[in-house]
Amino acid sequence: MATEAAVRAALRDQELSSADGPTEALFEFWVPLSNERADLVVVGNAMKGYEIKTDRDSLRRLPRQAAAYGRVFDTCSIVAAERHLGAALEIIPDWWGVVAYVNHDRPLAFCEVRPASPNGTLDPETLVRLLWRDEVRAALISIGSEPDPRASRVSMWQHLLDLIELGRLREIVRTAILGRQSETARLRVRRFSSARVNS
Repeated sequence: MATEAAVRAALRDQELSSADGPTEALFEFWVPLSNERADLVVVGNAMKGYEIKTDRDSLRRLPRQAAAYGRVFDTCSIVAAERHLGAALEIIPDWWGVVAYVNHDRPLAFCEVRPASPNGTLDPETLVRLLWRDEVRAALISIGSEPDPRASRVSMWQHLLDLIELGRLREIVRTAILGRQSETARLRVRRFSSARVNS
């Protein structure tokens, strides 16, 4: 019986090996304004969130997780043991992807049941909270609106939201996450890059 760690590692390797351009995978990714952490997030040309449900897991938290992830990720997918598929399809939104994993053989195999569609429920006020203070300040300066040095992070978040559209915000957030140094990152996540996997 596959563990969550094994499924997550295999999924990470699959995603990074097929990545187009600079891409990182992060474990236990914090979602603002919730107590949820996505099992795996792949950040590259888009930000893709994955929730893993093994045979040992229940789906009790899945409704809360689906609501939280829908606020920040460009696409979302559940990666589940076969026994969970029917119940999961009744819980998650139609735009979520569904992937079954099979562990009868080694290595783990993934079977796409339903492809993920673009998320139409992104919430800019949640998404902007992924930016650290220095990142939101740099974003404002880059668009010609240097903030007061004493400005709070919350006020800078709001200022940025007032000046840009969602598409630009998504790009800024992805670029900021990809530019973080793992040794100084304040998010307690494990980072893996496509360069390391493909080398």
